[in-house]
Amino acid sequence: MLNLKKVIPFQPSSCARFLSLSAGDESRGYVYPFPRRSYDLSHMRSSGPGGQHVNRRNTKALIRVKITGATWISERTKNSISESGLLDKPGSLSISSQGSRHQSENTQDCLVKLQKLLDKHSYVPPEPSQEELDERERQLKLRKERWKQIERTKKYYRNRDFDM
Repeated sequence: MLNLKKVIPFQPSSCARFLSLSAGDESRGYVYPFPRRSYDLSHMRSSGPGGQHVNRRNTKALIRVKITGATWISERTKNSISESGLLDKPGSLSISSQGSRHQSENTQDCLVKLQKLLDKHSYVPPEPSQEELDERERQLKLRKERWKQIERTKKYYRNRDFDM
């Protein structure tokens, strides 16, 4: 059985960094590990297979994160998530998991899903190098030249008489 204290250790000395996103965290787009006060964790009865166990235990985990008011997520990441249509009307993101028979594993799965989602929406591709820009320009010129050649060939054969 997983213990959440082992998964996301509480570090009193680093609580100050949870209050807002510092300049060093901007590259990631969010503060990790997630501040515990930043999300609401609830458990409920799971559906699907599992027999009597899922009918009697609250194993399904649901995490709600108020994205619009989170100071630990960068504005760029917030905008990306809100543009993707994942938020409900009040600006909250809901992530659930019921894949396991164990509450702690489902909770861990929700946190992993949240981290993957934040990673996906906080990714910024690196700036292309000068060589890459030159290569793109060269490829564009080649494509344009091929297109011109195809058009020339079409025009050439339009004016020809073919005896059949």
